[in-house]
Amino acid sequence: MMCGDNPRGDSFSLALTAVGSPPGGAPQLSPSFNLTLYAENTRILGESCFSHGQASLSYDGVAIGEATVPGWCVGAKGTAEVEAVASGRGVQLPDRLRRRMEAELRWGATQLDVEAKLFRYPYDETPPVLLRCKAVGPQLPAQPLPCQAYAAVELF
Repeated sequence: MMCGDNPRGDSFSLALTAVGSPPGGAPQLSPSFNLTLYAENTRILGESCFSHGQASLSYDGVAIGEATVPGWCVGAKGTAEVEAVASGRGVQLPDRLRRRMEAELRWGATQLDVEAKLFRYPYDETPPVLLRCKAVGPQLPAQPLPCQAYAAVELF
């Protein structure tokens, strides 16, 4: 499978709206992250539907959580907000990185890399959509950042 151009008619952005984590100084973290995915269908006709998705989060290259994204549909010229909770269990960060993340969380300035794969319904022959996003926060009100979106294309 390889990635093609941005899926036509769909645009996505992502916001980090809340973070839950154990008290500072713990050698292992079990963080949770509330994410909101914003989807826009710019087509004049037709809806854009996804049955579900999977997302992974990383901080400075270290995997820190995973989420299941619920399904949704967006009508023509419509928008949707989809919420997901990502969590990690027993995450071990180097001490320097853990301290930096804890400080950034206090300031509301943590930057996470998020990769997601969104699956269409089985009857839809359109390939899954791959997203690469940045999430900064937590910030309220949410300040979503645009995602790069790619359509997965079968080679054979």
